[in-house]
Amino acid sequence: MVRLRQLTNPASLSHGLIRAVVLALAIGWVFSGLVRTKDAMAAEQLRSELSITDPESGEFYRSHTRIGLAAGTSFLIPSEWQGVLPPGSRTFYLESPKKPGIGLVAVIQDATPEELEDHLNEPQVIEEGYVLQPLGSAQRTGLRITAAYHSGDNIGRAIAVFGPSPIGILYLFSGPKDQLEYYDRLLEEIVASTQFDHGEEKSTSTPRGT
Repeated sequence: MVRLRQLTNPASLSHGLIRAVVLALAIGWVFSGLVRTKDAMAAEQLRSELSITDPESGEFYRSHTRIGLAAGTSFLIPSEWQGVLPPGSRTFYLESPKKPGIGLVAVIQDATPEELEDHLNEPQVIEEGYVLQPLGSAQRTGLRITAAYHSGDNIGRAIAVFGPSPIGILYLFSGPKDQLEYYDRLLEEIVASTQFDHGEEKSTSTPRGT
């Protein structure tokens, strides 16, 4: 009878199996912790997107925060952007530490869509020394108005949308010409997040940064 030669020390094999099991458990624990952390972050982001934050003057708010403005309007700050309501201003400003340009958000309460269309056909003063000139005429389709602007090497894009009541919200982004497609996508994203009813849930938190 042929006897098989013993190739492995049983004790060594046992210790090796124990180490392998311990290593597997440790990896599983770390992976499970990462999953739980990711799930918690996703849940926190969802709560931030669903709840309404009424901005306080001078406070910065991070991306995915739903900002409540006058007359029950609200919107989500886009990814990679943050926003602030300057002291004494009714216009909410958006900026990004990663992307060039500036964004403005304003509630329209005292103008009809027709009146706002006329206003958007005029030069837009963004800040002192920076004026956007119209490119063609603003286009109105139902309760939505779009407008295009330029200023030297910069461009501007604006979209205004009105709700069922005569309340609207105007979004405008401006920056380098090579960011035109990005601003167009950004506008569509922020317009899609617009709500004209605060609902019941509110948040008074003031998260900072992006």
